[in-house]
Amino acid sequence: MKSIILHKIAVENFRLLSKIDLELEELTTLVVGRNNSGKTSLYELLRRFSGERPPSFKIEDFSTACYRNFLEAAKARSENKSEEIIRGHLPSISLRLTFQYDPTSDDFGALAPLIVDLDPDARQAVAVLEYGLRNGRLAELFTDLPDNLGTDEGAKALFDSLKERVPENYGIRIWAEDPNDPDNTRNLQTNDISALLDSGFINAQRGLDDDNHGEADVLGRVLEQLFLAARAPNADAKDKELAAELEKAIEKVRSSLDTNVQGQLDELLPSLGTLGFPALNDAQLLTETTLDVVRLLKNFTKIRYAGHSGIALPESYNGLGVRNLILILMRIVSYYKRFRANPEPPGLQVIFIEEPEAHLHPQMQEVFIRKLKKLVEDLIAADEDAVKWPVQFVVSTHSSHVANEAGFKCIRYFLCKRSQIDHEVCHAEVKDLRSGLDTTSEEALSFLHKYLTLTRCDLFFADKAILVEGMSERLMIPVMIEKLDTSQENQIDPSSQYTTVMEVGGAYAHIFFDLLDFLELKTLIVTDLDSVAQEDGAGKFKAVRVNEGSQTSNATIRAWFSDDTPCEIASLLAKADEEKCSERKRIAYQIPDHETGACGRTFEDAFILRNSEKFELQAETLEELEEEAFTVASQSKKSKFALDYAIKNVDWDTPKYIQEGLEWLFEDEANLDSDSTEEQDAN
Repeated sequence: MKSIILHKIAVENFRLLSKIDLELEELTTLVVGRNNSGKTSLYELLRRFSGERPPSFKIEDFSTACYRNFLEAAKARSENKSEEIIRGHLPSISLRLTFQYDPTSDDFGALAPLIVDLDPDARQAVAVLEYGLRNGRLAELFTDLPDNLGTDEGAKALFDSLKERVPENYGIRIWAEDPNDPDNTRNLQTNDISALLDSGFINAQRGLDDDNHGEADVLGRVLEQLFLAARAPNADAKDKELAAELEKAIEKVRSSLDTNVQGQLDELLPSLGTLGFPALNDAQLLTETTLDVVRLLKNFTKIRYAGHSGIALPESYNGLGVRNLILILMRIVSYYKRFRANPEPPGLQVIFIEEPEAHLHPQMQEVFIRKLKKLVEDLIAADEDAVKWPVQFVVSTHSSHVANEAGFKCIRYFLCKRSQIDHEVCHAEVKDLRSGLDTTSEEALSFLHKYLTLTRCDLFFADKAILVEGMSERLMIPVMIEKLDTSQENQIDPSSQYTTVMEVGGAYAHIFFDLLDFLELKTLIVTDLDSVAQEDGAGKFKAVRVNEGSQTSNATIRAWFSDDTPCEIASLLAKADEEKCSERKRIAYQIPDHETGACGRTFEDAFILRNSEKFELQAETLEELEEEAFTVASQSKKSKFALDYAIKNVDWDTPKYIQEGLEWLFEDEANLDSDSTEEQDAN
């Protein structure tokens, strides 16, 4: 373990982050989730609190739930209640940083001001940064309160005034807090935090150079930062030598300009005497050329790529993905050089990287997250002194390739939920997959990780999920969703929701139950009835038509109805809809579509029975229909069957069991507390 790590970030009352706790890994933490779930809010708050200047906030930056608190505080003020009560209502935006350290360390360094407890075995120190009402500013905040605070007009007048008064009367306070005693505190200064923690941000919008739009060369600008770090007193000896050589080269050019060009430049200047001012005849003007290395690197140095025949290609001539990756890597290197060159380096660096997958193909996305640790090791090894680099990365992503490559233990899942008290109020919740699945067996976790990695599924980013048995369902269910979308007017709108379809098979779908519950992801599990009957005297079961079957061999159905032993076919066909639902999951298996009572054993059988006229089934009895449907299905390969009816011929009806499941999946969820919603405009 490193001597110091940032163990936890807790945020209250900032935009969607009404109250969250984010526990960080020792090296890389992955932040995932659907759009508008609070990830950008987290980065924005950290960026503000880590800036050189004191952060500023607006009333709009407070979480929506805080507006009620402002109103309650104003009402308490109008009723002349005590200042303690009024301040108790007023919200503040807070950032709580919990550091974990090695108590056996000889030197706590920059962490020392944060340690306020006397426990020799303590391992944590806490710093709190709070944006709240300043002392003595209560009267100014609530001057000339409206008389009608209980009305919509009065509330609007209050918040109109708070737009100006909050920035004027709120301010930043920083203190260290005993992890075991919140009353034991010590006031801190901004430099106490900056001396301990150096934050770096690599934004999602990296402004890659494009010659067509005249933007500056982004990669070239990074050179300036690398040069400044290289010539710092505490920089690596090799870097300082390179910086010195660069300055010598520039000085040589400057000297050459003085010698060879100075005369020609002087002739461009007119003699002051010729302008009619005799008193200025002795005031001769001379030119002097100065070259500043930093200015040259910043404004006149461009990155070029090696071409052919001596022609170097501009930065913008390379692909966006390559430039994006190079820029991220160079920015990471520049942060390392900045740490290395600091005469009093901070206790640790935390680098936040937004959406590294931009413009990168899937394989490159996986390589990036996999190689972060190797990059840190290589940077340290390249230095002569091999100074340790106490760095942590927090990477936000919308890429299933990045998420699946990283593994469960480092994933933090952001979920947007509606308040149970006020349905219009939304807040973010952070779920830690490492601790959230601690009751799931190691075998199941290993299966899930391998499956997610192999299939590149995007459960972490979807609004809804459908788990299916095989290829036929995976190819044809999107067509069924489209049919549902066009057949329902203003009732069901599947097209506005992002749904992922995963092929998991009937033997494995139940392994996903814990993960789906943890993600609070509304999911339809489409599986096969798989009717079987016992062979005579053998004690074994064989696959049979539904009308002949006694029970199911389907592992997912048996897990769902675990209290039914055995899981009989007759009982399954009689199950009510509510029995097929559990929390945010619903199971769907074959049921009869027509009054004949014929029921398919598999998806293909059920599809043919539902569209019996299209397939020109001639049988009339239940037994004959099931047998004929099986025969028709067996005459075509599953892949050809699926492709034919998913692409070529889509004039058919959806089997009843899937139709009912899809209607449940996309029904109005206005009363569910985990609907996603648009994040506040400021995010």
